[in-house]
Amino acid sequence: MEVTCWLIALFVILLLAFAFVHYMTSSHGIFEKLGIDIPPKSPVLGHFGHSLKYGVFDVQTVFYKQFKDKKVYGWYDTRTPILVVKDLDMIKDILVKNFNYFVDRRVPMEHDEPFRDNLLTLRGDRWKHVRISVSPTFSSGRIKKMSPHIERNAKILLGNLKEKQESGQEVELKEMCGFFALDTIASIAFGIDINTLKNPENKFAQETKKITNPNPLLFAIAVFFPVLAPWLTRFGLPFFPNKSMKYLASVVDSVIAARKRDGTEGTVNDFLDLVTSEAQEQGVKERLSLSEIHAQSIIFIFGGLETISTVMSFTLFLLAVHPECLERAQKEVDEKIGKDFPCFENVQNLHYLDMCINEAIRMVPPGIFLDRQCVESIDINGVHIPKGMVVLIPVYAIHNDPSFWPEPEKFDPERFTPENKETRHPYSYLPFGQGPRNCIGMRLALMELKIAIAAVLQRYTLVPSSKTVYPFHLSKIQARTTDGAWVKINPRK
Repeated sequence: MEVTCWLIALFVILLLAFAFVHYMTSSHGIFEKLGIDIPPKSPVLGHFGHSLKYGVFDVQTVFYKQFKDKKVYGWYDTRTPILVVKDLDMIKDILVKNFNYFVDRRVPMEHDEPFRDNLLTLRGDRWKHVRISVSPTFSSGRIKKMSPHIERNAKILLGNLKEKQESGQEVELKEMCGFFALDTIASIAFGIDINTLKNPENKFAQETKKITNPNPLLFAIAVFFPVLAPWLTRFGLPFFPNKSMKYLASVVDSVIAARKRDGTEGTVNDFLDLVTSEAQEQGVKERLSLSEIHAQSIIFIFGGLETISTVMSFTLFLLAVHPECLERAQKEVDEKIGKDFPCFENVQNLHYLDMCINEAIRMVPPGIFLDRQCVESIDINGVHIPKGMVVLIPVYAIHNDPSFWPEPEKFDPERFTPENKETRHPYSYLPFGQGPRNCIGMRLALMELKIAIAAVLQRYTLVPSSKTVYPFHLSKIQARTTDGAWVKINPRK
């Protein structure tokens, strides 16, 4: 009897192992059929081991160089086949010319409300509806209306920097810029004012932290077994904590209700105000649902927090370790803005600072890759792309390709003079994507960066500190340095 039980258990284990291997490898082999080269892979986990070995940045550059003479190469993200596209003309065709074949992004798992209806993961006509409805909110006129919220939070940032400077403390820029980014998102997207450095335990910051640092076990399940992800939600184990998501949605609801009650609707000029106002509906046939408004406010956190904190911290850090560039940027701020506080109008003339920001993005793009999913089979430049294939554009590797960017490890804002930009392929620089599905908040993000950085440079000189490590080494999993972006803050004379 005991032997029989062991045999049954062994049979079940072998059966489950066979089912697992079959599930993980069922899509392997597609690139061999298409005649597309791939790196050596694991029989079961595809190229996942390379990702673990090299990290999200170096895994791009290593195989980008290995297949330097190829337009594309294949990659198995565990069981999911991904076509990595290196050829810039093909990239243009995918993002712009043949956009209708690549309208969707890859969505590893579906989400429940309130996150479900966000622009990043919506597909097809639903995405088009929300994009058309939200786009007017990011026009120049409406960004100008939102800019006072950025200025107010930039002043809070300066106050926090002043305390650090007066106490002689060194400043870790990624953390400090993260506080500023979160405070600004709270103000623009949720209509509330916070000061996270002074009050790190505030409810908004705590709930945001929970959704931006999901459970690693659930993350692993979503990566390896996306088919199981919907069942996790049904059993009360969602990828993003329900309580946190409901809290963020309730903030939106309470702010909208309070403004209607107080008669201040249409006068606050933040995202919620503009997206719900009558003026916003000009030319828009269908108003956004409340769930769609929730989702767009929440996506500010995912789309804006890491982007702003990464670009701002690296720009300031790179200026600190390149004093000649810092001095030139400060001189421009002095000449173009003077003693006025940076605002929507006066930062438009900060062309050299704009070059510095672009160069920092080139070196460390917050969006290290772009992805699209083919919705209808198509041939591009002699490469057949079947329906359902995920296409990945290795932005970090392209931004560090010496054939486009000589000495790519060198910080050189002069790369972005109008004359130098004319000599390069326009798709060699992809900070916010291209085409109809590019980053909708690009202009708002750049305005936020210029106002905040100009405000810092106007009052302080950043210099290396005892903790500064340069050249920096990037983390294997996110756009931050392994040793921190440490500087010392000196008041300008």
